[in-house]
Amino acid sequence: MVEGDPRIHVTLPSALREYARGCDTVDLEAGTLAEVVARLAAQFPGLGYRILDDQGRLRRFVNAYVNDEPVSHLEPQDVRLRDGDTVHILPSVAGG
Repeated sequence: MVEGDPRIHVTLPSALREYARGCDTVDLEAGTLAEVVARLAAQFPGLGYRILDDQGRLRRFVNAYVNDEPVSHLEPQDVRLRDGDTVHILPSVAGG
């Protein structure tokens, strides 16, 4: 963690909570979306795998938003965050 990284609020839907010990929100410090996922993965082993692929990109079925703005089309390391931002990570849910 870099001194002075922005404080970020992360929301996790029910589909990811089982990998985050039931947490629906997590507050952490990170300067990019990639750092958010890395910190989540360190805190909750197995969660990062469900969000990023082997190349470090968001999985095809995962959508990410920063303050309700879609950022899934961007590389996670290019998504800069500011203090107080809220990150929503939403996997697609199939059903029928």
